[in-house]
Amino acid sequence: MTSDTLVKTPLPIPDPILVTTTAQLQDCIEQLHHCDAVAVDTEFMRTDTFFPILGLVQLFDGETCWLVDPIAVSELSPLAEMLTNPEITKVFHSCSEDLEVLQHVLGCVPEPLFDTQVAAAMTGYGFSKGYAALVEAMLGIHVPKGETRSDWLQRPLREAQLGYAASDVYHLLPVYRQLCESLNQLDRTTWMVEEMEALLAKASDRDDIDNYYLKVKGAWQLEPQGLAALKLLCQWRETETRKRNRPRSRLVSDKTLLEIAVTKSKSKHDLSEIEGMHPGIMRRYADELLELLDRGLQKNKADCPESLPEPLPKQAGDTIKRLKKVVVRQADMLDLPPEVLARKRDLEMVVRSMLEQKHAVLPAAIANGWRYDVIGRILLDAANSSA
Repeated sequence: MTSDTLVKTPLPIPDPILVTTTAQLQDCIEQLHHCDAVAVDTEFMRTDTFFPILGLVQLFDGETCWLVDPIAVSELSPLAEMLTNPEITKVFHSCSEDLEVLQHVLGCVPEPLFDTQVAAAMTGYGFSKGYAALVEAMLGIHVPKGETRSDWLQRPLREAQLGYAASDVYHLLPVYRQLCESLNQLDRTTWMVEEMEALLAKASDRDDIDNYYLKVKGAWQLEPQGLAALKLLCQWRETETRKRNRPRSRLVSDKTLLEIAVTKSKSKHDLSEIEGMHPGIMRRYADELLELLDRGLQKNKADCPESLPEPLPKQAGDTIKRLKKVVVRQADMLDLPPEVLARKRDLEMVVRSMLEQKHAVLPAAIANGWRYDVIGRILLDAANSSA
Protein backbone atom coordinates (compact mmCIF):
# COMPACT_ATOMS: atom_id res chain seq x y z
CA MET A 1 0.00 0.00 0.00
CA THR A 2 1.41 3.40 -0.97
CA SER A 3 1.96 6.19 1.50
CA ASP A 4 -0.62 8.41 -0.19
CA THR A 5 -3.43 5.86 0.24
CA LEU A 6 -6.55 7.54 1.53
CA VAL A 7 -7.35 6.58 5.12
CA LYS A 8 -11.01 5.79 5.51
CA THR A 9 -13.20 7.04 8.31
CA PRO A 10 -14.11 3.89 10.25
CA LEU A 11 -17.71 2.78 10.20
CA PRO A 12 -19.46 3.07 13.56
CA ILE A 13 -18.68 0.02 15.67
CA PRO A 14 -21.84 -1.81 16.77
CA ASP A 15 -22.57 -1.33 20.46
CA PRO A 16 -20.86 -4.21 22.26
CA ILE A 17 -22.74 -6.44 24.67
CA LEU A 18 -21.22 -6.45 28.14
CA VAL A 19 -21.41 -9.99 29.52
CA THR A 20 -21.61 -10.02 33.32
CA THR A 21 -23.49 -13.25 34.15
CA THR A 22 -22.99 -16.94 33.43
CA ALA A 23 -26.35 -17.04 31.64
CA GLN A 24 -25.27 -14.21 29.32
CA LEU A 25 -21.98 -15.98 28.65
CA GLN A 26 -23.78 -19.20 27.77
CA ASP A 27 -26.02 -17.30 25.33
CA CYS A 28 -22.96 -15.69 23.75
CA ILE A 29 -21.11 -18.99 23.35
CA GLU A 30 -24.20 -20.64 21.92
CA GLN A 31 -24.26 -18.08 19.11
CA LEU A 32 -20.55 -18.52 18.47
CA HIS A 33 -20.84 -22.28 18.01
CA HIS A 34 -22.02 -21.70 14.44
CA CYS A 35 -18.98 -19.62 13.44
CA ASP A 36 -15.95 -20.83 11.52
CA ALA A 37 -13.80 -18.05 13.04
CA VAL A 38 -14.06 -15.73 16.05
CA ALA A 39 -11.91 -12.67 16.72
CA VAL A 40 -10.51 -12.69 20.26
CA ASP A 41 -8.56 -10.23 22.39
CA THR A 42 -7.92 -9.73 26.09
CA GLU A 43 -7.29 -6.82 28.41
CA PHE A 44 -5.26 -7.56 31.53
CA MET A 45 -3.06 -5.99 34.18
CA ARG A 46 0.36 -7.14 35.36
CA THR A 47 1.96 -4.28 37.24
CA ASP A 48 2.65 -5.77 40.66
CA THR A 49 1.93 -9.48 40.14
CA PHE A 50 3.66 -12.50 38.67
CA PHE A 51 0.49 -13.76 37.03
CA PRO A 52 -1.48 -11.49 34.70
CA ILE A 53 -4.94 -10.53 35.99
CA LEU A 54 -7.61 -10.85 33.33
CA GLY A 55 -9.83 -7.78 33.08
CA LEU A 56 -11.84 -8.39 29.90
CA VAL A 57 -12.22 -10.84 27.00
CA GLN A 58 -13.44 -9.47 23.68
CA LEU A 59 -15.21 -11.73 21.18
CA PHE A 60 -16.49 -10.77 17.72
CA ASP A 61 -18.20 -13.01 15.17
CA GLY A 62 -18.49 -10.46 12.36
CA GLU A 63 -21.82 -9.07 13.55
CA THR A 64 -21.91 -8.95 17.33
CA CYS A 65 -19.20 -7.99 19.78
CA TRP A 66 -19.30 -9.41 23.30
CA LEU A 67 -17.16 -8.07 26.13
CA VAL A 68 -16.90 -10.78 28.75
CA ASP A 69 -16.24 -9.49 32.27
CA PRO A 70 -14.26 -12.25 34.04
CA ILE A 71 -14.47 -10.38 37.33
CA ALA A 72 -18.28 -10.48 37.28
CA VAL A 73 -18.79 -13.90 35.63
CA SER A 74 -18.06 -16.63 38.17
CA GLU A 75 -18.19 -19.61 35.77
CA LEU A 76 -16.02 -19.21 32.67
CA SER A 77 -16.02 -22.83 31.50
CA PRO A 78 -18.30 -22.07 28.49
CA LEU A 79 -15.63 -19.65 27.28
CA ALA A 80 -12.92 -22.30 27.68
CA GLU A 81 -15.04 -24.77 25.71
CA MET A 82 -15.41 -22.32 22.82
CA LEU A 83 -11.72 -21.45 22.81
CA THR A 84 -10.81 -25.14 22.44
CA ASN A 85 -13.56 -26.01 19.96
CA PRO A 86 -11.68 -27.59 17.00
CA GLU A 87 -14.31 -26.30 14.53
CA ILE A 88 -13.73 -22.60 15.35
CA THR A 89 -10.55 -20.74 14.43
CA LYS A 90 -9.61 -18.23 17.12
CA VAL A 91 -8.17 -15.10 15.49
CA PHE A 92 -5.78 -12.96 17.56
CA HIS A 93 -3.21 -10.28 16.82
CA SER A 94 0.17 -10.79 18.52
CA CYS A 95 -1.26 -13.42 20.79
CA SER A 96 1.58 -14.63 23.04
CA GLU A 97 0.49 -12.61 26.09
CA ASP A 98 -3.19 -13.38 25.43
CA LEU A 99 -2.37 -17.09 25.43
CA GLU A 100 -0.50 -16.75 28.70
CA VAL A 101 -3.32 -15.01 30.56
CA LEU A 102 -6.01 -17.32 29.15
CA GLN A 103 -3.98 -20.38 30.04
CA HIS A 104 -3.53 -19.09 33.59
CA VAL A 105 -7.19 -18.15 34.11
CA LEU A 106 -8.97 -20.84 32.08
CA GLY A 107 -6.40 -23.63 32.12
CA CYS A 108 -6.41 -23.96 28.34
CA VAL A 109 -4.71 -22.60 25.24
CA PRO A 110 -7.01 -21.45 22.39
CA GLU A 111 -6.85 -23.85 19.45
CA PRO A 112 -6.96 -23.82 16.43
CA LEU A 113 -5.25 -20.47 16.29
CA PHE A 114 -4.52 -17.76 13.75
CA ASP A 115 -2.25 -14.83 14.62
CA THR A 116 -2.68 -11.97 12.16
CA GLN A 117 0.70 -10.47 13.07
CA VAL A 118 2.47 -13.67 12.03
CA ALA A 119 0.41 -13.96 8.84
CA ALA A 120 1.09 -10.31 8.00
CA ALA A 121 4.84 -10.93 8.19
CA MET A 122 4.46 -13.86 5.79
CA THR A 123 2.48 -11.86 3.25
CA GLY A 124 4.55 -8.71 2.84
CA TYR A 125 3.22 -6.37 5.53
CA GLY A 126 6.37 -6.26 7.65
CA PHE A 127 7.72 -7.84 10.81
CA SER A 128 5.90 -7.34 14.16
CA LYS A 129 3.29 -5.04 12.62
CA GLY A 130 0.98 -3.57 15.26
CA TYR A 131 -2.78 -4.07 15.08
CA ALA A 132 -3.64 -0.44 14.31
CA ALA A 133 -0.89 -0.17 11.68
CA LEU A 134 -2.00 -3.41 10.02
CA VAL A 135 -5.67 -2.38 9.92
CA GLU A 136 -4.67 0.93 8.35
CA ALA A 137 -2.39 -0.78 5.81
CA MET A 138 -4.92 -3.44 4.81
CA LEU A 139 -8.29 -1.74 5.27
CA GLY A 140 -7.36 1.93 5.15
CA ILE A 141 -9.04 2.47 8.52
CA HIS A 142 -7.56 4.42 11.41
CA VAL A 143 -7.93 2.73 14.81
CA PRO A 144 -7.67 5.09 17.82
CA LYS A 145 -5.38 4.12 20.71
CA GLY A 146 -6.86 6.27 23.44
CA GLU A 147 -7.25 3.67 26.23
CA THR A 148 -3.94 1.81 25.89
CA ARG A 149 -2.96 2.50 29.51
CA SER A 150 -6.38 2.02 31.09
CA ASP A 151 -6.99 0.26 34.39
CA TRP A 152 -8.94 -2.78 33.20
CA LEU A 153 -9.68 -3.95 36.73
CA GLN A 154 -11.66 -0.89 37.77
CA ARG A 155 -15.43 -1.19 37.85
CA PRO A 156 -17.56 0.05 36.29
CA LEU A 157 -15.64 0.22 33.03
CA ARG A 158 -16.06 3.53 31.22
CA GLU A 159 -17.82 3.82 27.86
CA ALA A 160 -14.52 4.88 26.29
CA GLN A 161 -12.89 1.70 27.56
CA LEU A 162 -15.68 -0.49 26.23
CA GLY A 163 -15.49 1.19 22.82
CA TYR A 164 -11.72 0.82 22.68
CA ALA A 165 -11.93 -2.85 23.69
CA ALA A 166 -14.51 -3.53 20.97
CA SER A 167 -12.37 -1.80 18.33
CA ASP A 168 -9.54 -4.22 19.10
CA VAL A 169 -11.52 -7.13 17.63
CA TYR A 170 -13.92 -5.36 15.26
CA HIS A 171 -11.46 -5.26 12.33
CA LEU A 172 -9.73 -8.59 12.97
CA LEU A 173 -12.00 -10.82 10.89
CA PRO A 174 -11.78 -8.86 7.61
CA VAL A 175 -8.00 -8.70 8.11
CA TYR A 176 -7.99 -12.46 8.77
CA ARG A 177 -9.99 -13.22 5.60
CA GLN A 178 -7.66 -11.12 3.44
CA LEU A 179 -4.56 -12.67 4.98
CA CYS A 180 -5.91 -16.19 4.40
CA GLU A 181 -6.45 -15.28 0.76
CA SER A 182 -2.94 -13.86 0.44
CA LEU A 183 -1.38 -16.91 2.10
CA ASN A 184 -3.24 -19.15 -0.29
CA GLN A 185 -2.20 -17.13 -3.35
CA LEU A 186 1.44 -17.20 -2.23
CA ASP A 187 1.22 -20.92 -1.43
CA ARG A 188 2.21 -20.22 2.18
CA THR A 189 -0.80 -21.62 4.02
CA THR A 190 1.23 -24.61 5.23
CA TRP A 191 3.85 -22.17 6.53
CA MET A 192 1.19 -20.53 8.67
CA VAL A 193 -0.07 -23.86 9.96
CA GLU A 194 3.46 -24.80 11.06
CA GLU A 195 3.98 -21.42 12.74
CA MET A 196 0.76 -21.75 14.74
CA GLU A 197 1.67 -25.27 15.83
CA ALA A 198 5.06 -24.00 17.02
CA LEU A 199 3.44 -21.06 18.80
CA LEU A 200 0.99 -23.33 20.62
CA ALA A 201 3.79 -25.71 21.62
CA LYS A 202 5.80 -22.81 23.02
CA ALA A 203 2.77 -21.52 24.94
CA SER A 204 2.25 -24.95 26.51
CA ASP A 205 5.91 -25.17 27.57
CA ARG A 206 6.24 -21.60 28.84
CA ASP A 207 6.09 -22.35 32.58
CA ASP A 208 9.34 -24.33 32.79
CA ILE A 209 10.62 -23.71 36.30
CA ASP A 210 13.51 -26.19 36.11
CA ASN A 211 15.22 -24.58 33.13
CA TYR A 212 14.90 -20.88 33.94
CA TYR A 213 18.61 -20.75 34.85
CA LEU A 214 19.39 -21.11 31.13
CA LYS A 215 17.95 -17.62 30.58
CA VAL A 216 20.22 -15.90 33.11
CA LYS A 217 22.63 -13.62 31.28
CA GLY A 218 26.22 -14.45 32.17
CA ALA A 219 25.49 -17.96 33.50
CA TRP A 220 28.07 -19.33 31.04
CA GLN A 221 30.87 -18.15 33.33
CA LEU A 222 29.94 -20.65 36.07
CA GLU A 223 31.64 -24.01 36.52
CA PRO A 224 29.32 -27.07 36.82
CA GLN A 225 28.80 -26.83 40.60
CA GLY A 226 28.14 -23.09 40.37
CA LEU A 227 25.66 -23.76 37.60
CA ALA A 228 23.96 -26.38 39.78
CA ALA A 229 23.67 -23.77 42.53
CA LEU A 230 22.23 -21.20 40.13
CA LYS A 231 19.69 -23.74 38.92
CA LEU A 232 18.53 -24.40 42.49
CA LEU A 233 18.38 -20.68 43.26
CA CYS A 234 16.30 -20.03 40.13
CA GLN A 235 13.96 -22.92 40.93
CA TRP A 236 13.45 -21.47 44.40
CA ARG A 237 12.80 -17.97 43.03
CA GLU A 238 10.37 -19.27 40.37
CA THR A 239 8.40 -21.22 42.98
CA GLU A 240 8.37 -18.35 45.49
CA THR A 241 7.26 -15.70 42.99
CA ARG A 242 4.34 -17.87 41.92
CA LYS A 243 3.39 -18.60 45.54
CA ARG A 244 3.50 -14.93 46.48
CA ASN A 245 2.27 -13.74 43.05
CA ARG A 246 4.98 -11.12 42.77
CA PRO A 247 7.22 -10.21 39.81
CA ARG A 248 10.63 -11.87 39.78
CA SER A 249 12.46 -8.56 40.08
CA ARG A 250 10.45 -7.67 43.21
CA LEU A 251 11.88 -10.74 44.94
CA VAL A 252 15.45 -11.30 43.68
CA SER A 253 16.73 -10.34 40.23
CA ASP A 254 18.58 -12.62 37.82
CA LYS A 255 21.69 -10.51 38.33
CA THR A 256 21.60 -11.00 42.10
CA LEU A 257 21.07 -14.77 41.87
CA LEU A 258 24.02 -15.02 39.47
CA GLU A 259 26.20 -12.99 41.82
CA ILE A 260 25.32 -15.32 44.72
CA ALA A 261 26.49 -18.31 42.65
CA VAL A 262 29.62 -16.51 41.38
CA THR A 263 30.81 -15.25 44.78
CA LYS A 264 29.92 -18.52 46.58
CA SER A 265 28.84 -16.63 49.67
CA LYS A 266 29.59 -18.53 52.86
CA SER A 267 27.85 -16.32 55.42
CA LYS A 268 24.99 -13.89 55.85
CA HIS A 269 27.52 -11.09 55.86
CA ASP A 270 28.84 -12.18 52.46
CA LEU A 271 25.30 -12.43 51.17
CA SER A 272 24.37 -8.96 52.43
CA GLU A 273 27.25 -7.43 50.44
CA ILE A 274 25.69 -8.51 47.15
CA GLU A 275 23.78 -5.85 45.23
CA GLY A 276 20.05 -6.47 45.40
CA MET A 277 20.08 -8.36 48.71
CA HIS A 278 17.87 -5.92 50.57
CA PRO A 279 17.35 -6.19 54.37
CA GLY A 280 13.84 -7.64 53.95
CA ILE A 281 15.14 -10.36 51.65
CA MET A 282 18.00 -11.09 54.04
CA ARG A 283 15.68 -11.44 57.04
CA ARG A 284 13.27 -13.74 55.28
CA TYR A 285 15.43 -15.82 52.94
CA ALA A 286 19.14 -15.62 53.85
CA ASP A 287 19.32 -19.04 55.51
CA GLU A 288 17.43 -20.71 52.67
CA LEU A 289 19.58 -19.09 49.98
CA LEU A 290 22.82 -20.12 51.71
CA GLU A 291 21.52 -23.69 52.06
CA LEU A 292 20.59 -23.87 48.36
CA LEU A 293 23.94 -22.42 47.36
CA ASP A 294 25.83 -24.94 49.49
CA ARG A 295 23.73 -27.83 48.18
CA GLY A 296 24.54 -26.89 44.59
CA LEU A 297 28.24 -26.41 45.24
CA GLN A 298 28.47 -29.82 46.96
CA LYS A 299 27.01 -31.76 44.00
CA ASN A 300 29.12 -34.28 42.15
CA LYS A 301 30.12 -33.01 38.73
CA ALA A 302 28.21 -35.87 37.09
CA ASP A 303 24.99 -34.61 38.70
CA CYS A 304 25.49 -31.01 37.59
CA PRO A 305 24.05 -29.31 34.50
CA GLU A 306 26.25 -29.20 31.42
CA SER A 307 28.44 -26.14 31.12
CA LEU A 308 26.92 -23.38 29.02
CA PRO A 309 28.67 -22.14 25.88
CA GLU A 310 30.79 -19.02 26.14
CA PRO A 311 29.93 -15.97 24.02
CA LEU A 312 31.17 -16.24 20.47
CA PRO A 313 34.63 -14.72 19.82
CA LYS A 314 34.73 -11.34 18.10
CA GLN A 315 36.07 -12.83 14.88
CA ALA A 316 32.84 -14.80 14.52
CA GLY A 317 31.07 -11.52 13.78
CA ASP A 318 32.29 -11.50 10.19
CA THR A 319 30.83 -14.95 9.55
CA ILE A 320 27.53 -13.96 11.11
CA LYS A 321 27.38 -10.88 8.88
CA ARG A 322 28.10 -12.99 5.81
CA LEU A 323 25.34 -15.46 6.68
CA LYS A 324 22.96 -12.59 7.41
CA LYS A 325 23.53 -11.32 3.87
CA VAL A 326 22.46 -14.74 2.58
CA VAL A 327 19.27 -14.49 4.65
CA VAL A 328 18.55 -10.91 3.53
CA ARG A 329 19.07 -11.81 -0.13
CA GLN A 330 16.67 -14.74 0.12
CA ALA A 331 14.15 -12.67 2.09
CA ASP A 332 14.21 -9.93 -0.56
CA MET A 333 13.49 -12.50 -3.27
CA LEU A 334 10.46 -13.73 -1.33
CA ASP A 335 9.33 -10.25 -0.20
CA LEU A 336 9.67 -11.30 3.44
CA PRO A 337 11.26 -9.66 6.48
CA PRO A 338 14.63 -11.40 7.12
CA GLU A 339 13.55 -12.14 10.72
CA VAL A 340 10.81 -14.43 9.42
CA LEU A 341 13.43 -16.68 7.84
CA ALA A 342 16.14 -16.65 10.51
CA ARG A 343 16.86 -14.66 13.66
CA LYS A 344 20.27 -13.50 14.83
CA ARG A 345 20.37 -16.25 17.47
CA ASP A 346 19.83 -18.85 14.72
CA LEU A 347 22.85 -17.55 12.83
CA GLU A 348 24.90 -17.50 16.03
CA MET A 349 24.05 -21.17 16.62
CA VAL A 350 25.15 -22.05 13.09
CA VAL A 351 28.47 -20.24 13.59
CA ARG A 352 28.96 -21.88 16.99
CA SER A 353 28.54 -25.31 15.41
CA MET A 354 31.15 -24.37 12.78
CA LEU A 355 33.64 -23.48 15.51
CA GLU A 356 32.94 -26.44 17.78
CA GLN A 357 32.16 -29.24 15.31
CA LYS A 358 34.09 -27.96 12.26
CA HIS A 359 30.96 -28.10 10.12
CA ALA A 360 27.70 -26.20 10.12
CA VAL A 361 24.63 -27.56 11.91
CA LEU A 362 21.26 -25.87 11.69
CA PRO A 363 19.24 -25.05 14.83
CA ALA A 364 15.83 -26.73 15.11
CA ALA A 365 14.03 -23.52 14.10
CA ILE A 366 15.37 -23.72 10.55
CA ALA A 367 16.33 -27.38 10.29
CA ASN A 368 12.74 -28.55 9.86
CA GLY A 369 9.55 -27.62 8.08
CA TRP A 370 9.13 -24.89 5.51
CA ARG A 371 12.17 -22.92 6.67
CA TYR A 372 14.53 -25.74 5.78
CA ASP A 373 13.43 -25.66 2.15
CA VAL A 374 13.33 -21.86 1.95
CA ILE A 375 16.49 -20.86 3.86
CA GLY A 376 17.96 -23.80 5.82
CA ARG A 377 19.44 -25.65 2.90
CA ILE A 378 20.86 -22.44 1.39
CA LEU A 379 22.31 -21.34 4.73
CA LEU A 380 23.89 -24.74 5.29
CA ASP A 381 25.59 -24.68 1.89
CA ALA A 382 26.84 -21.13 2.42
CA ALA A 383 28.22 -21.94 5.86
CA ASN A 384 29.90 -25.21 4.94
CA SER A 385 31.45 -23.76 1.80
CA SER A 386 33.62 -21.54 3.96
CA ALA A 387 34.00 -23.74 7.04
